[in-house]
Amino acid sequence: MQIATAADGALATVTVVGTIDTRASGEFEAALVKAVEGGGRQIVVDFAKLDLITSAGIRVLVLFAKRLQAIGGGFALCCLSADVQRVFDISGLTTQFKIAATRAEAIAAIGGVAPTRKSKGSRVAPADGAEQSPLSKQVARLLDESTRPPRT
Repeated sequence: MQIATAADGALATVTVVGTIDTRASGEFEAALVKAVEGGGRQIVVDFAKLDLITSAGIRVLVLFAKRLQAIGGGFALCCLSADVQRVFDISGLTTQFKIAATRAEAIAAIGGVAPTRKSKGSRVAPADGAEQSPLSKQVARLLDESTRPPRT
């Protein structure tokens, strides 16, 4: 198992690669505790490259979530593979945690910065630089003219 932690103020992201089993659960718990000791109050655990989590790893998550909640922190998991998600589903713990599809959604779920969404644009001003219709060009021109100061 490999663990990487990135901190940005009160937000810490813990990324886990490999397997969290009985042998690795102590190291996993130590990484989570270190993130909090480093000032993290909002913790996101990224499981994008996690192959397997056993009951020992689940136990660490449950206890850590309770500790973090006691100090007013936020905790979310993200990027679970189908196999890892199945472990949470079978154990009945899916509702115990905030689980998000992406890291940005996980951050938003715990009160961090909301994920940025690409503007879809409008018929007057498409976001992707697509060609405007003649009507859209005329409306845009009129809107532009209406914001200019009057000529004297």
